[in-house]
Amino acid sequence: MASNIPHAAKLSALAAAASICLAAAGVGVRAQSGHIVGRPGVIDADTLDFAGQRIDLSGIDGPELAQTCGAGAAQWRCGLEARWALLNRVGRHWVTCVPEEIAEGGSRRAVCYLAGPGQLDIAAWLVAQGWALAEPGTGGAYLAGEAAARKSGKGLWRGAFTTPWDWRRRRGD
Repeated sequence: MASNIPHAAKLSALAAAASICLAAAGVGVRAQSGHIVGRPGVIDADTLDFAGQRIDLSGIDGPELAQTCGAGAAQWRCGLEARWALLNRVGRHWVTCVPEEIAEGGSRRAVCYLAGPGQLDIAAWLVAQGWALAEPGTGGAYLAGEAAARKSGKGLWRGAFTTPWDWRRRRGD
């Protein structure tokens, strides 16, 4: 029995199915639009990994994994907790990243969304929850979320902390 489905439509459906399978396996897939799509790993509070391709979330800076916050006996591992917050939010969701530029070390800077462009901006969520800061000079879109997190004492703002850029500078990173 012959199929009435055109050959081009069959190939398009096959390509879409292959992309879905690769993304479900956690592999980054570059869509025709240049977007990076998949279920990423989480390196730290502002860096995702799509099968070895690092993506730095554009416009924000999160604490490093080894960074601690607080003072004296009240110190806590805020870098690790910020990573856990991102891991919990991303979970097993699909993420779409819209690349902006290649950063130092070969990683790419991108705006990333849960479920696709126009949906939840992951960087905006991190800043609003207090787990990242608007990057000086480039994070203007996230300043209102940062101010709200600071006012409500969320995430890093629940106590004393050193900004990630100052923390790295003090360590010589």
